[in-house]
Amino acid sequence: MTLRLSAAILACAAAAGLTLVVAAGRSDGARSLPEVERQARAAAAREQVLTGDVSRDNRRIQVVEVRLAPVQARWTQLNAEMTGLRAKRLALTARLEDERRRLARLTARLAEQHRVLGARISAAYRAGEPTMLQVVLRSRSLSDAVAVRASLERLNDQDRGLIVETRTNAGRSRRSRDAIRTTRADVFRTEQQVSVREVQARRAFTVIETERVRLVAARRARATLLSRVKADRRELEAEAQGLRARSNRLAAQIRASSAGLPSTVAVAGQGRFSWPVNGPLTSPFGWRWGRMHEGIDIGAGSGTPIGAAGAGRVIVAGWSGGYGNLVVVSHGSVATAYGHMSRIAVSVGQDVGRGTVLGAVGCTGHCFGPHVHFEVRVNGVPQNPVNYL
Repeated sequence: MTLRLSAAILACAAAAGLTLVVAAGRSDGARSLPEVERQARAAAAREQVLTGDVSRDNRRIQVVEVRLAPVQARWTQLNAEMTGLRAKRLALTARLEDERRRLARLTARLAEQHRVLGARISAAYRAGEPTMLQVVLRSRSLSDAVAVRASLERLNDQDRGLIVETRTNAGRSRRSRDAIRTTRADVFRTEQQVSVREVQARRAFTVIETERVRLVAARRARATLLSRVKADRRELEAEAQGLRARSNRLAAQIRASSAGLPSTVAVAGQGRFSWPVNGPLTSPFGWRWGRMHEGIDIGAGSGTPIGAAGAGRVIVAGWSGGYGNLVVVSHGSVATAYGHMSRIAVSVGQDVGRGTVLGAVGCTGHCFGPHVHFEVRVNGVPQNPVNYL
């Protein structure tokens, strides 16, 4: 297993809160078919969990986005309303200033008209209002007197009309100014109320958007891990498939090569074979994690000679994938296999006796430490080697 693959499996196990027994936990570190298949199943299980997590994240993001949409729309609406109210308040302020200037002009004009009219009234009072006889006597003719009298009356009427008109306009200007003040005050109050709602909507949007961003980040992280786990699972499955194919090929090769050879040992019992090396049993034969470990692993130092467990004929001597350098000796219907050798000392077709050096201990193929992978097969079917030693 590559370091990246091992790290990914461990990361998946930690994330899922699981405890996985991986190859590094074994004393010799050899990679067997059941272990690879177990790790492949663990990766597939983690892949399924992560797939479900990503799907749940997608649903959660959709729910959050559904919640987010109306809040965002409301925030946008209130923001636009605030912009409109500010513009309206500014326009009302400008109108109020115009109305104030207009009222000031009208007030000044009314004061001037009052002053002129007052001067005229004061002068007329001092001189006394001329009678019709006085106007006639001072005129060249009666018609001139009538015209002068009419002119005086028109002037008085015009003065009174201007004063009335100016007063009316000034009153309208005051009412307009007051109305603008009232409207502007209403707009300002509305603006404050909308501002509060706009702040609330923005805060709500921020909270939901933060939740959405967190979920998107979590989904992205899980999707990245899922992608790695999928790649690791495919790699493990491919390796397991290769290990199974290797075992099947070896079984077929043993059956084919053993045809017609006499059996030199019984197919059951104790002590029929000798140990290929002296060392501790580091990995036994048997079902583990739902799969069969097809041999035993015997620990020994690199370069230690490996002896034939019994007399027979070499039918395999060479490289064999995960087994590394492999030697298989046929004893008739029974065959013994010796894997992970550092070097091979025999050749195919060679007859060997019990204890004949077949090669040296190593760590070739799928291996993490020097040892001998020893198998006993009857008609190609793996048996527990301990029953034959």
